[in-house]
Amino acid sequence: MSVQQDNLAVIVAWLDAMRRGDLLAVTELLAPNVVWRGVPAHDVCRDRREVLAMLAGRTEEGFESTEALELVTGEGTVVLGIRSPALQEVGDELLPGQLFNVFTLTEGHVVAVQDFAARDEALRAADARAPQWV
Repeated sequence: MSVQQDNLAVIVAWLDAMRRGDLLAVTELLAPNVVWRGVPAHDVCRDRREVLAMLAGRTEEGFESTEALELVTGEGTVVLGIRSPALQEVGDELLPGQLFNVFTLTEGHVVAVQDFAARDEALRAADARAPQWV
């Protein structure tokens, strides 16, 4: 498998663990010093413990309102796009019913995540190109 395929497999495993609410499985995918920068940008989790605390709330919300998911690989990154009518705001930031997470991975572990409201910004940050469908 290529590094891109390996990274994609990690994010698919992360999605599955989140769907099941299995934070133990999520823990195994995160580097101890993982940093998650949210929307708004001043929302930051600075280590695995803080990220898991934040994700615990998300597992309770579930995936019931998710309409679409998109995964795009870059060099050492994976962009996860989520479309849901529930994604209207985070803190004081308005969202257009979607959110994009840019996962940075090293040796099979998530070392950083950055949230974006706009797909093009997320793809640029991940150094990834939008897939061309035929």
